[in-house]
Amino acid sequence: MTGPGAAATPSMLLLDTNLLSPAKFAANATWSDSTLVIASTSAQEVLGMQRPDQETGYRYALPAVDGRLGVRVNVLPDQFLRWAREHAKHRPVSRQTDTLTVRASRLRQESRELGHVAVAIAHETGQDQLFEAYASRALRAKQLRRVLEKWKLLRSKLDAVIPLDDVIAEHAVDLANRFIESGQHVKGSARNTMNDMYVAATSLSTGIPLVTDDAQLRAFYNELGWTVTVNDDLYIASPDPRPAPERPYVDTGQRGDRYVNRPPNLRAHSDQTPPPSR
Repeated sequence: MTGPGAAATPSMLLLDTNLLSPAKFAANATWSDSTLVIASTSAQEVLGMQRPDQETGYRYALPAVDGRLGVRVNVLPDQFLRWAREHAKHRPVSRQTDTLTVRASRLRQESRELGHVAVAIAHETGQDQLFEAYASRALRAKQLRRVLEKWKLLRSKLDAVIPLDDVIAEHAVDLANRFIESGQHVKGSARNTMNDMYVAATSLSTGIPLVTDDAQLRAFYNELGWTVTVNDDLYIASPDPRPAPERPYVDTGQRGDRYVNRPPNLRAHSDQTPPPSR
């Protein structure tokens, strides 16, 4: 990638949601020299997990299992896959998925995010059959074909999916408030814009430069004081990593498990408590 103000490609890049297509990867061959990661929110969008017609709600969410596969249900791997397929028939939003409550911002009311750790684990451990079992129960045939191709793309091109956690969520709420206060235009729905904030917050909390082709977001990142370089029609926004914004501590009574993502220097923490039955 070249152009005015162009800089050398960083060794690690966080790709924005709009860049997750075969054409974008083909047009940016220099990305292969970098460790490529995305936010779990981006994965959920391109994989059709979220309901785009609702401010909350999911078409499907995977169970959160670790590399031993089935540890949460105490069965062997083959038995677990049979269990998962049967489970997905009746409940594509798995009761065994992870949950995270995100407090209200000026952009969006309090929300409950589902399945961010689960999709990161499935990507990292190569749980293709598990993914297909849930996606196939929630999506129509034409959309399912597209989503399975997207899943293959994410699995082949990306080194990691960084799951939404409590620190990233706090940054996102802070960014959402600043986005509204700055008079920026909300594109699409509040949920879509909040997803943009989750992606930006992932960059902010990890310090990984964010690559985007969104001119409006570029202007917002400039306003935040991030370093933004231009490479042809793409922008690389580099923030200084920051601790989570301060907020009053509230003990929710919920506890989470540590999930070690890849690359090894990335860590995430999210509440593993399954959502209540509906």
